[in-house]
Amino acid sequence: MKKSLRIKTLTSMGIAAAFAVCLAVGCSPSGAGDKPLASTGTDLAATYTVHADNGEGGAGLASYHMALGQDCESCHVGDMAAQLAALGEDGEPDCASTFYNDTMTCLSSECHVSWDNLAQRTAELGDYNPHDSIHGTIEDCNECHKGHAEQVDICGECHPNGGQTMLS
Repeated sequence: MKKSLRIKTLTSMGIAAAFAVCLAVGCSPSGAGDKPLASTGTDLAATYTVHADNGEGGAGLASYHMALGQDCESCHVGDMAAQLAALGEDGEPDCASTFYNDTMTCLSSECHVSWDNLAQRTAELGDYNPHDSIHGTIEDCNECHKGHAEQVDICGECHPNGGQTMLS
């Protein structure tokens, strides 16, 4: 019984490490952050200072992506002020607000490419692969992955997930 638990623990640790490597490879700097915000030319880091500070080491994936050489505009494209106004936000929202970036930005050719590609890159998670679930594909990356707040392991709300954890 102890040997089985040890094997499961080692397997879980290996899966977690492989998942981290896959994410790092999939989000390597691509130069996408070298262009200004598409429709406004706004310097997001200067405009949204709380979020920019969070990207320098706070909760969420912003600091992870920034460590890879990305900047705010790599993930946030389009007219940020208009997007926030549509959500009813006035000024800079709280880091854990409902605002999110578009899933198609995550699945661009410079980053995670497609749901199928992401599912293949995380295939070593086997039955616990959240990107290839028996429940279907989650249509919004932001359901789990938060840019400026703690990650949400929605699969783990019902399942043990084989011991995997969310990257922060």
